Amino acid sequence: MTELRSVQVAEGFSVSVPQPEDALFSEVEFIYNEIFVERTYLKHGIRLSESARIVDVGANVGLFSLFVKQEFPGARILAFEPIPATHRALVENLENHGAAGVEVVRAALGGRPEARVSFTFYPALHGNSTRYPEQKKINQELIVEQIGPEAVDRIMGGVEVEAEVRRLSDALRDWAPEGPIDLLKVDVEGAELEVLEGLDPSDWRRVRQCVLEVQDLDGRLDAVLGLLDAHGFTATTESAPDIPDVLRQSMVYATR
Repeated sequence: MTELRSVQVAEGFSVSVPQPEDALFSEVEFIYNEIFVERTYLKHGIRLSESARIVDVGANVGLFSLFVKQEFPGARILAFEPIPATHRALVENLENHGAAGVEVVRAALGGRPEARVSFTFYPALHGNSTRYPEQKKINQELIVEQIGPEAVDRIMGGVEVEAEVRRLSDALRDWAPEGPIDLLKVDVEGAELEVLEGLDPSDWRRVRQCVLEVQDLDGRLDAVLGLLDAHGFTATTESAPDIPDVLRQSMVYATR
C-alpha cells in the first residue's frame, strides 16, 4: 500500500499526498498554485455561491474541493477519484481540513458502467495517473529532454491499479436527482469525452457551468467544444497555466 505523507503547500496549510519521500519535486505545490493562487477555476464568467452544487471529476487529493469549501462553505460537492492511494489522501485531507458537505466516490466516470478497469498510477506524479497511459508519451519525451531518462523512469514509473467506472447521470440520481448542477469540473487525464458522454439529455439541461482541462490529442478539444455547443453552452478556451505549449493542454470554460 502506498504510504501518504504530509506536504506543506502554504503557510499553515498542509495536505497528504501519495508521493514517495524521495520525489524529485512536489506536484501538489504546482496544483495548489494553479487552484488557490491563480484561481484557475473561477475565470471567464464562472461564478459560484454558498448554495452551489458542484461535481468534481478527477478530485485528486482534494485541493479543488478544499478551495471551494474555503470560498463557499455552504457549497455541496460530489467528488470522484478512482486511484486507491489518491482516494485515501482525498478523504484524509477533507477530514483534516473539516470540509463538510463533500461526498466522495472512489470511481472514475465514463460513457458506460464498467466494474473493473485498469488505470496507471504514477506515485511520483499522482496528478497524471490515467486510464490511458499511452497518451503520456509526449509528456515523457519532453521530460527526458529536460532531466534525462533515469529521472524520467523515477517520475513516470507507473503501477497498475483497478477501479470502477460509473456514468455521471447514474451517480446524480443518488446525489441530486433534480435541480441545477452549478459547476461540472473535469480533470481526468484523457477521459474528458467519456465523462460527458455519461450525461443523459435531462441532466445536461441541469448543468449551468463547466470547466475542463483537455489535452488536445486526436481532435479531442474540438470534440469537447462541439459537444458543449450542442448542449447550449458558450465556451472560452485558453492554454493551461504554467504547462509547456508542446503538451497542448487547454482549459475550457463553458457557461449558458
